Amino acid sequence: MRTRTTLAIVVALTLVGAALRLPTLDRQSFWLDELVTASLLDHGLGDVLREIPRTESTPFVYYAVAWVWSSLFGVGEVGLRTLSALAGTATIPVAYGAGAVLVSRRAGLVAAALVATNPFLVWYSQEARSYALLALLGAASVLAFGLALRRGTSWLVAWAALSALALATHYFAVFLVAAEALWLLLRLRPRRPAILASLVPAATLVAHVPLVLAQRDNAEAVAGSSLADRIAGIPKDLAVGYSFPAEALGSAVAALLLVVGVALLARAGPSEWRGALLAGSLAVVAILTPVVLALVGADYLIARNTIAAVVPAAVCVGAGYATGRLGLVAATALCVLSAGAALAPNLDTSYGRTDWRGAAAALDAPAAGTRAIVVTPFMSRTLWRPYLPDLREPGPDGATVDEIAALGLATEGGFSSGRVEPPEVGAPLPVDGFRVVHVVREPTYTLVLYRAKRPTFVPMSTLTALALTDEQPGVLLQGS
Repeated sequence: MRTRTTLAIVVALTLVGAALRLPTLDRQSFWLDELVTASLLDHGLGDVLREIPRTESTPFVYYAVAWVWSSLFGVGEVGLRTLSALAGTATIPVAYGAGAVLVSRRAGLVAAALVATNPFLVWYSQEARSYALLALLGAASVLAFGLALRRGTSWLVAWAALSALALATHYFAVFLVAAEALWLLLRLRPRRPAILASLVPAATLVAHVPLVLAQRDNAEAVAGSSLADRIAGIPKDLAVGYSFPAEALGSAVAALLLVVGVALLARAGPSEWRGALLAGSLAVVAILTPVVLALVGADYLIARNTIAAVVPAAVCVGAGYATGRLGLVAATALCVLSAGAALAPNLDTSYGRTDWRGAAAALDAPAAGTRAIVVTPFMSRTLWRPYLPDLREPGPDGATVDEIAALGLATEGGFSSGRVEPPEVGAPLPVDGFRVVHVVREPTYTLVLYRAKRPTFVPMSTLTALALTDEQPGVLLQGS
């Protein structure tokens, strides 16, 4: 394939990936973790860096870059998410490079197409967290790793720098970087350059030990679902993302198409087969190592932490698809299916993120005096600030209010559980001195509004009993 044609295809695939990521950045609300990011970045850089050990469970690089970015473009949904969207878009040509170096140009093009449309990568390209940057730096480390193997040890400098940056972005990068380092040490001769290069990410990891210890109690909760469910869900999530219409059928078709790609590796030539096996091995190690650690008790396993495995996996499967017409047809079918699954959350909010923005809009009308908001799941007033900036805490005994808004958000969507479903409301609980004036059940939240004729004191026990789900609610005050 001619270089100019290859370049044109890579550019076209990058534009397709950008079209899936950029135009719909504001279609979904910030979800809880993104609201944490927005709250954190709405301070000076020094304050951000001081807060990370206390509140976060990842290193500094993403937050430092995002702070600079938000200083230029703001902390709104588009402003913050554009950084991730551009990182996700940049991952596409990097995936091509990794595939071209490790396998062939054709395999690189197929890998780029898979990455451009991958629903999991698109999802995190539209999230104001560190995962899209981790995927980009992980892909870049795979590219530099391949160049060091194929074109000489001068590329070890780039590999060392990119690997260190990946580790300083997310701790789970260690599994991919360690696998690359081990292979470089085994394969390259003389061995000394590989040893020196490996010392850079190793030193980066050691330097982060104090931060890891400071953050050990901040690690994200993963106990909401069983370890077995999380392990079983990782391949599905990495392949086709979270929730989308006809999810079971779509997931089965995608699995079949991926099996076709892997089976077609038998047709690859020796060099292409070895490169594909190497890329696939990196992906397997990046996934299986944290699985094993979780099984022995160090359980931080969740699909998004393994996002760096997607690009080497795409290179491996892309090598099979690149072997002939059948493979290209299967790859095209998978890309079409993937693009549809990637678009679904932005076209139908019932497959998207928790809709804090929509819930806030329902509460944005002026209250008839003071309003108590009883919300599940709980969220602090600090995190509400991007959508409802003037909330305050009630006293421990209760509050004197004119209105009560019982609000329940649908929170189970987006994690392979189908459409989100807001709480069902039968007969709203009565409250002395109040009458129900409004009940609404939107696709992403349920709201019950009570109103009194005059300011009325409501005990905290009465307020919390109005929660629309079994979760512990938050109680906040709004208005005068």
